[in-house]
Amino acid sequence: MVAIAEHVLIHIKYLDDEAAARPTLQGVVSGASLRVVARETADGRVKVSGSVSHRIHRLRASGKAFRYWDRKIAVSLARTKQDLVILRTLTKPKKVTTQHLFDDGPSQIESMMDSLQHYFLLPMGVVQHRLRFVEGPAHGFLPALAGLVEEIGRRIGDLPPVAERFPLLTSANRLALALSGHLFFLDAHDYRRVAENVFGKTRYRRPLTREIERLTSTAGSRGHSGDFRILNWFRLFRGLVPIDWIIESMRAAPQNAFVPFTANELVEARRLLRRVPRPILRRILAEPLQQATHIVRDIAREIGTPELRRRDLDLLPELIAARGQKRIRGAQDLETLVRSMPEVRLMSAAFARSERAALAMAREDRERQEMDHYNQAAEHLDGAPAATWELWRDPVFRDDAASLLADRRRELMDARERERAEREEKHRQERLARETERAAWAAATADRLDGLAVDDLRIVVARDADTLAYWGSALSNCIGAYSGELGLDVFAAVVDGTGRVRLNVQIQHGDGITQFLGAFNRDALRELGEQAHTVLSAFVDAGAPLGAHALGVTGLTSTTATIT
Repeated sequence: MVAIAEHVLIHIKYLDDEAAARPTLQGVVSGASLRVVARETADGRVKVSGSVSHRIHRLRASGKAFRYWDRKIAVSLARTKQDLVILRTLTKPKKVTTQHLFDDGPSQIESMMDSLQHYFLLPMGVVQHRLRFVEGPAHGFLPALAGLVEEIGRRIGDLPPVAERFPLLTSANRLALALSGHLFFLDAHDYRRVAENVFGKTRYRRPLTREIERLTSTAGSRGHSGDFRILNWFRLFRGLVPIDWIIESMRAAPQNAFVPFTANELVEARRLLRRVPRPILRRILAEPLQQATHIVRDIAREIGTPELRRRDLDLLPELIAARGQKRIRGAQDLETLVRSMPEVRLMSAAFARSERAALAMAREDRERQEMDHYNQAAEHLDGAPAATWELWRDPVFRDDAASLLADRRRELMDARERERAEREEKHRQERLARETERAAWAAATADRLDGLAVDDLRIVVARDADTLAYWGSALSNCIGAYSGELGLDVFAAVVDGTGRVRLNVQIQHGDGITQFLGAFNRDALRELGEQAHTVLSAFVDAGAPLGAHALGVTGLTSTTATIT
């Protein structure tokens, strides 16, 4: 469409100078622009285009700031030579939506303007007070945008009526028809014209007309124009197999079948089927419709998109020939063969450029972070040079910096290891000092207690582990397990004149008597009766005070003991 006249319907642009003064590596939005233009061709047709772009301020890793305009949404509304009105919307990431507008389409034009307005107002947020408008009105632009719907409708002209352009679908849902992009029924007064629109005039057959009517008439009466997409499945085989094979497959297809192919999937499925021999295509057509369509759709998704393809279909004919056509029994075997192909990355030129730019920016961001990390470490190193971006891009400087940081990390690790060893040695010396003090106290206390007589009882101090084990066996308690504390704590027993052990006593440095128990860990009062008071007093008078939480002393009070 060559334009001979252009009219700017509205152009509004605002900038945020404060945000532009503080760019970041990830980028900040520093403005937005909305522009709607009407272009007229020599034959009188009009195309209305609109777009919203955001101004982005970013930093390179070198610290240099740069800016660019990033288009967020683009729309076009045009009247075709067939007198249809098409609305196309392009959003990121490269998602294109095509709709056909009919006589109930003003609401869709309003939706188009709402989308433009949304992206235009998005960067404003809470900073509207600091925006600087350089194009269009600074105030009152919202009513201007709202009034633009009527102006666009006037320039585009009357929208085509569904009843006249689609006479076979007079009861169809007009919104669903607009969204489906299905034009097989355009200006078709009978199903012969529909068959010619789908498969071409040279492939027309009467059975073809009957099958199309059977598959679509019920859907048309219900008004679900999306169900007509079943014709897209059979159209994929147009020119690849004889039309009679397609008719046979259509006869076996159920009515109202749903074939969920997107536009990109149809393109990739067609590329796939063009490389498949006819016998295999006939087996696919002979399979149940739902099974075959879903498998072929999965294969199309596995292949990729026009921007990035993951399988090289040019290798497919050779692989089929190597395996043998008879071994590809249907769509499932074809899917297995495609998935077994080596994965590749075949990018379009535009996608490759954007991929290279993104990788370059990511690499610079990563190198900038490494440089900042080095500079932070260099502040604590004597004689370490600070890195600038020009220096950091020098491989020799980066290698020297890496060696310097490695040496610094080694020094820090050695220093931490020395500190840990010093702490451990200090703790060991402190422990040895405590144990020496406890051993001296234990020896002195044992000398005072060993052999001490209390009435007809006698105190004996354990000197070895065998003695503790014997006492534990005699009184059925666990004193034998304390052999590791011998020499640091004092372990004593109270025996009678026959040598029978009556009590076990544990005395700890700083805590005094902690256990004063008889057989089976009974309290001393139950074991010795009132004589337990005298025995306890003898321990206290010998320099073994009673601990605050001692076991086995319930009901005891110390009195003067008769010591002999």
